Amino acid sequence: MSRFIFIIVALICLTGCHEAPPLIDKNQVFDRYDWWDNRDWDWYSENIPFIETPDDEINEVYYYRWEVMTKHLTYGSPETGYTFTEFIDRPFWSGTYGGIACPLGHQLSEVRWLKNPRIIDDFSRYWIDTEGARPRNYSNWYGAALWQIYEVWGDDAWIISMLPYMEEQMAGWVNEHFDPDHRLFFRTGHDDGMEVNINSRQTEDGVVEGYRPTLNAYMFGDLTALSRAAEMAGQPEKAAEYAQRAAALKTRVIEELWDERRQFFLHQWVDDHAPGIKAKTLTYETGPFAGDEHGRELIGYVPWQFNLPNSEHSVAWKFLMDPDYFYAPYGPTTAEQNDPQFFVSRNCCVWSGQSWPYATTQTLVALANLLNNYKQNEIDAGAYATMLHTYTRTQYKNGRPYIAESANPFDGSWSGSDLPNHSEHYLHSGYVDLILGGLFGIRASAGDSLRINPLVPEDWRYFAVEGVSYHGRDLALIWDLDGTRYGRGAGFTVFIDDKVVLNRSTVESSIVHVKSRKAALTFERPHNLAVNNGRRFPEITASYSHPSTPPFYANDGSIWYHDVPINRWTTLDSPNATDWISIDFGVEQTISEVKLYFIDDDLIAPPASYVVEALRGERWTAINEIKRHPERSTGHRANTISFDALDTEGLRVLFKHADNRFTGLSEIEAWTPAGTQINLPIGQPRNLALNPDGASFPRLSSSVAPDPNKLGVLIDGSFGFTTYQANRWTALRPEGETPDSEDWIQIDFDAPRIVSQVDVYLWGDSPRYLGRIDSTVSAPRALRIAALRHGKWVPVDHVVQLPESPQTMARNTLRFDAIETIAIRVYFKHNLPSLSGATEIQIW
Repeated sequence: MSRFIFIIVALICLTGCHEAPPLIDKNQVFDRYDWWDNRDWDWYSENIPFIETPDDEINEVYYYRWEVMTKHLTYGSPETGYTFTEFIDRPFWSGTYGGIACPLGHQLSEVRWLKNPRIIDDFSRYWIDTEGARPRNYSNWYGAALWQIYEVWGDDAWIISMLPYMEEQMAGWVNEHFDPDHRLFFRTGHDDGMEVNINSRQTEDGVVEGYRPTLNAYMFGDLTALSRAAEMAGQPEKAAEYAQRAAALKTRVIEELWDERRQFFLHQWVDDHAPGIKAKTLTYETGPFAGDEHGRELIGYVPWQFNLPNSEHSVAWKFLMDPDYFYAPYGPTTAEQNDPQFFVSRNCCVWSGQSWPYATTQTLVALANLLNNYKQNEIDAGAYATMLHTYTRTQYKNGRPYIAESANPFDGSWSGSDLPNHSEHYLHSGYVDLILGGLFGIRASAGDSLRINPLVPEDWRYFAVEGVSYHGRDLALIWDLDGTRYGRGAGFTVFIDDKVVLNRSTVESSIVHVKSRKAALTFERPHNLAVNNGRRFPEITASYSHPSTPPFYANDGSIWYHDVPINRWTTLDSPNATDWISIDFGVEQTISEVKLYFIDDDLIAPPASYVVEALRGERWTAINEIKRHPERSTGHRANTISFDALDTEGLRVLFKHADNRFTGLSEIEAWTPAGTQINLPIGQPRNLALNPDGASFPRLSSSVAPDPNKLGVLIDGSFGFTTYQANRWTALRPEGETPDSEDWIQIDFDAPRIVSQVDVYLWGDSPRYLGRIDSTVSAPRALRIAALRHGKWVPVDHVVQLPESPQTMARNTLRFDAIETIAIRVYFKHNLPSLSGATEIQIW
């Protein structure tokens, strides 16, 4: 009988049984918005959780913030792998490959929800493993953020492997910023990310060291994480020591930074300052505003971000939703609104009133902790939903999702801190974590018990989140009041690996058991060997490049498709029906995959066809492709070409341009198989001027700056056409010194070389930046080339220049009859009173 029943069920399943359909139609999500720049639907489908709520703005901003992450995701080098930038233009104060330590805690909290362990692990290790990353250039909570990653992934081996990283970071903080006598950490507001604030504005020089709620709370969080990680590593004595240090720091924060009169955590001065400010006093206890009842800053909520305060301190939260204090239509404000120094600046970076996404994120994380971890009556879950919605609606500009540095808290304008080619799509805050960990209440933890406590509005009839990777399991939540929205039954339901593990008639705090399944964050990985951010190899060249879009954009490790800021190589205006771009590895390497990221807008389009070739010896041959995905060249996404692993010295891609269009790339990648050894280059670059290592030759000199260390930026292989980059030379003189009408840069070789082309990457101001940095730097009136022959400088013959007139933020190519020489000079005839500038010189 049982066999008969089994056969009947089997027959029924053959005709009607199937896996439950997805809760959320991903294609509908992709089709819903017209602002997508990265349209790699495969990447989103494979890597992010999907959500749906009745709040259309929350839905839209959630997906926008994931796209913002892809703009800042940077593959720095094969050794480093992936990191994230803060500013899209990698300004001069950033570390290697554009990373900035200030938002690393927010960024790590966001990426912990990503389903791509490679990116998470690379970015976590970047800060300690990569020379020049500058992990303590700004205050941050590195250790606590790594523990948060562990809470989502549950990889014991990984967090134990990160313990030395956490310890190195903590040792640096103690050595550089701990006061052993006062037993607190200190930092300037500037290096806390708050350049100008109500404390710095009270002093003459604006440089103020303080025992601040921020850094001390961060260190409490890091010490707590260190204790837990050490316990897991089987080091109980060390774990006890870190726990004791955390407890001692908590005591000192409460003793020194909590003001019972104002019922808030405040900044404390390290030193005396004129006029009348005394060391070890809190904001407005001394100085020009002594005795004032205000002085509260939003950073006073940061201790709750790490569960530092006691329950009695919860009284501080009565100020958050009060419009006399922090609440504003596009707030909260960074300082309370009745403060005598409250000020909404028209420019960055004054934090005396602006709506600052960085601090808003911290406040919402702190509020979620308060609602989940404390017994208090000051504020309820409705405040979280209200504040989150306020933060969400702030992230718009002209009706489209957008984020920059700060906003006006009263009208939501980004004006003044929305600098073109710099602040667009700014990654200095969090949002995804606020949705998944706060709004949906997925309270990740180290054990097998998962608490889920959604903080959603009471009038929501539905919401869903699916595709959350948690402890190696697939987690999904739905709230469907009457069961008609998702067809999975009425009520609040939790799924683990598509199996119902909880169902309740109301949305309420619940505990579910999640048995961890191995989720490895460390593994053998492939490497992208096409990327170059200032090395001898790989060397990228092309048959044709528009002056404003030279090839270096195509292998800088960053991918986006809009044209401001620019990040594309194009053949715009090419006279050719076909063009190519090539990568020379400088040695034979093993490659099994190529990815092409095509531009598709206006005159630039994916090619009608393309062929990938490999270099063996002196011969280019087409590779034997196994698969192309997608089959036709497609813009705004990865075009992946897979093939059997082959050894090659270089790759070349030939493009047949689409009719009446030109071809462009945001990036080209060349991937090794996982675990493949990378060979060190042995060849010599074709660019005769390249010297990224500071070798004796080629050697630079100049009519302006004789110090070769200052000139070295011109031949270091690092490019950039952005206002705030450090990698540039200018002919600017010290104040009071009269400039010449013409200056020169000289490149000496170690032996005679045959030269026929010089590329000068001119740097200068764009009209939109006038009045800001180096506003006296513009394109020279003329460029000319001379070669050293028999001890004399002679002009080169038959020069053809592209573009015909010098152009800043562009590659200026000068081709001429081949000449043998021991040195080349590039002359800049200035367009006085402006002077000339450049970021790189190449000689071929």
